Amino acid sequence: MTQVVPGSRSRDGRSAAARRRRNTAELAGILPPSGPFEAWLAAGGEPAPDFARLPARTGLWSPVEGLPGGRAGAAGWPARRAVLRARWRRWLTGDLPPPPRRTPARVDRVRTAGGVEVRELVVGAGWSVQARLLLPVPAAGVRRDVPVYLLQSGHGSWAEAALARGWGACLVSAADGDDDTEDVERAFPSVVAGRLAWRAWALSRVLDALQDQAGVDARRVLVGGHSRNGKTALLAAAFDDRFAGVVSSSSGVLGAIPARLCTDRHFGEGVELLTRHYPGWFHPRLRWFAGREHRLPTDAHELLALAAPRPVLVSVAVEDPVERVPAARAAVDAAREAHALLGRPDALELVLRPGGHRADGSAVAAQLDWAQAALGGAPRRPGRAPGAPSPVPWPADRVRPGPRPFRGEELRAAVRAALGPAGTAAGGAGEEDLRTPDGVAVTLLRPPDGGRSRGLVLWLGPPCAATGWRAGYEQAEPLPALLAAAGWAVACHDPVGSGSRHGEHPGPDSSPLGRMTADAAAVAAVAAAATGHDRAWVAAYGTGALVALHLSALGDVPPAGMVLTAPSCGEPLLRARPGYTLADLLATTADRPAVVLDPAWDPEAPAGAVAAACRAAGVPRVPLADWHRLSAATRAAMVDWLDRQGPRQAP
Repeated sequence: MTQVVPGSRSRDGRSAAARRRRNTAELAGILPPSGPFEAWLAAGGEPAPDFARLPARTGLWSPVEGLPGGRAGAAGWPARRAVLRARWRRWLTGDLPPPPRRTPARVDRVRTAGGVEVRELVVGAGWSVQARLLLPVPAAGVRRDVPVYLLQSGHGSWAEAALARGWGACLVSAADGDDDTEDVERAFPSVVAGRLAWRAWALSRVLDALQDQAGVDARRVLVGGHSRNGKTALLAAAFDDRFAGVVSSSSGVLGAIPARLCTDRHFGEGVELLTRHYPGWFHPRLRWFAGREHRLPTDAHELLALAAPRPVLVSVAVEDPVERVPAARAAVDAAREAHALLGRPDALELVLRPGGHRADGSAVAAQLDWAQAALGGAPRRPGRAPGAPSPVPWPADRVRPGPRPFRGEELRAAVRAALGPAGTAAGGAGEEDLRTPDGVAVTLLRPPDGGRSRGLVLWLGPPCAATGWRAGYEQAEPLPALLAAAGWAVACHDPVGSGSRHGEHPGPDSSPLGRMTADAAAVAAVAAAATGHDRAWVAAYGTGALVALHLSALGDVPPAGMVLTAPSCGEPLLRARPGYTLADLLATTADRPAVVLDPAWDPEAPAGAVAAACRAAGVPRVPLADWHRLSAATRAAMVDWLDRQGPRQAP
């Protein structure tokens, strides 16, 4: 993780105002069109932040940083919590109206059906939110207050599951297709806030009303939701301490998933896609952080921490392209420090479930099992998945050339020491019955006409935890498909720890990059034999570019040529810190065609470092006026380079 906080005037002498104007112009020139964002700007929206004055953090930090341990730290938590809330309001949600002194509510209608009493509530004055309170009908002469699961109106099946357990449920009209908060917002015309924040505010107003409802145990109101509703539930619990606990199911980026750990360079959702596809969810200023998520002053782990010490369940599906399991683990581990400070380290639990984004009945049942234990049942310790070895990140200071070059056998020995032994692969599912000797499945994309391909390309990208070699989110036609359409055979495989191999870890003496490099060599050899081509060309991006360069350095399966985009990555990859640099790796391509496409904004590499490495190694570099992503223009540039350098036609 890197952290830099410069002063108000940068080394080039620009003032903060000048830097904001420059940042605004840069982003305006590269951000894809977004009508709502442009309308906000035209109506007087603020310019881009002065990123140079915001901390640069590619990893997560402690939400309780600066607090001592023990009682003194716990006593300081309310002030620290106020700081974290202010960050979220400033950068993500916007400022909402303060809670009213009294929230009026009336019961509009009551009916009973199937042993359930249904109360239709209208909450508010001058604005209104509707809610449906469902309570099990007690036996005659018995008064019983029950815990209530507070949900948005799209979660009717969740409410039924709660009623089957003897709980109550409350469904609030604050969801897509049934959203009273649009009218609430109109009652406060001076307030600019994201839709999810308004919905969370509405959930709190319904909680106000539940305090006076007969049959409700107002001290045990659990708030929950799935997907965007999971984001809303976390916001509600973070800003209202009265909720007894919260369930976040597949809440995605800036729900339980940190934005800086699920970006374009991770093949994740990223701020750009989030704010373009769902422009109203957060305050419009969030869009300025597209490609600069590492400058965002807060992140999802602080949202999880704001619920401390109350119980929090984070449910993530291992094949969900909205999320990344490693990012979820990092967020929960960081946020748990706040719970530990307050004496409840086990109140925050991460549960991984099989399948994709959907939460089925078994997932909801697991939530209620957890809730019954967390909100007054027998105490239990959460089940923890066995921890994988802790690899070393690729260090940012190993991008620029070092004090002396590493070449030949010295470089190969240093690479082997940093990677460790490859270990044994566990395979995974593939689209064809083509596998390496270790059982790694290989997918071959072939030209659409079915004829012989002009050559073989090995595709190496950043491993998408949910979908393997395919990007979880695409901004354009996938690069492997573009290459196949251009006449190439393209070999693809799921890297270790991702896609069909999401549960696979390298051996204790190995490393992710060691396993990835061994797999890449084996896939290239198998694909070459299957297609009749002598050697593979390499198209690589991000983590994949580092894999390609380590493959080149070891020399076991020398590529025919390589086009490398953004050869940097802050992910934990190595067994040991490398003595060699990116320049040393690039120098191993001197005997074959190679090019580096270098984005202007790369949080994983110091400014100018990749350019210096290319100069030292004598490798051509093409600067990109873009951030670290695989945009449509960059994909086209990679295809064009291979078209110029590779075989002209099928042999």
